[in-house]
Amino acid sequence: MRRRDEVMVGLVISVAFIIAIVGTLWLVRGGLASGYPLYTRFPWGYGIKQGQAVLLTGVNIGFVGDVDLRQDGTLLVTMRINKRYRVPEGTTASIEPNGIFGDVEVALRPVRPTLAFIPPGDTIPIGKSPPGLQDLLARVDTVGAHLNDVARTVELELVQNGGIADLRKTLSGANQLVTQLSSIAAEQSRQLSATMRSLNRTASAIDSATVDSAVRNLKTTTANLADLSSEMRTSATQLNTLLAKADTGSGTAGKLLNDPAVYNNLQGLLARLDSLTADLKKHPGRYISLKIF
Repeated sequence: MRRRDEVMVGLVISVAFIIAIVGTLWLVRGGLASGYPLYTRFPWGYGIKQGQAVLLTGVNIGFVGDVDLRQDGTLLVTMRINKRYRVPEGTTASIEPNGIFGDVEVALRPVRPTLAFIPPGDTIPIGKSPPGLQDLLARVDTVGAHLNDVARTVELELVQNGGIADLRKTLSGANQLVTQLSSIAAEQSRQLSATMRSLNRTASAIDSATVDSAVRNLKTTTANLADLSSEMRTSATQLNTLLAKADTGSGTAGKLLNDPAVYNNLQGLLARLDSLTADLKKHPGRYISLKIF
């Protein structure tokens, strides 16, 4: 009796296990219906497997029915699409990660809504797939390698080649420079304060009466200069008038300046005077009679 109970329990567990497997396949593959086929091609290494989901804009419309490894470097993927769904024309297929354990799924992304659909048995072109976990890990490895190179370079420059010692010397020199600049600024501040005090004392020592007297004298001198300038302008006007009269020929001075006859007469007079002087020197007896008693 006990033996029979154990057999019955084993059978029940086996049936439950089979039902669980069938139910899982039914849920994954959209039920027991096979659907109509659509095909696509992916390069090797995408990790696509039979039974993985096929999604159209995020909606599960089928599953991967078969994966055929081709020697030309591609994977011919047969997709089983539920008969209730149609795939629009212009749709592209890509592989997207599903979870964190390396599972993937086929994502179908149409370009735009349309009433034209891809017929059963046709091939869907592949689109650009987003970076998967392996790509991210590869990039992380690349970044880590670069960081290691930077760390080694920093260690080589700062530790082995004495960069830290040079940096300390530079900081020490900068501190000394700041100290010197502070002392110079303090000294300049003291000298400026002393100069301001001296200016204040000089300003306070100036007598306001003396300043007023100097201002009055300056005003008087300015007035005298103005009068002198006015008189000089008057004299210049009179002189211009005289020169204008002389230039027009009116008056004795004008005739002397403008009449060529007067100039010629003066030239003749000077010539006769020169001749008379020469004759006087040559024959003084003609002109001077000297008798001695």
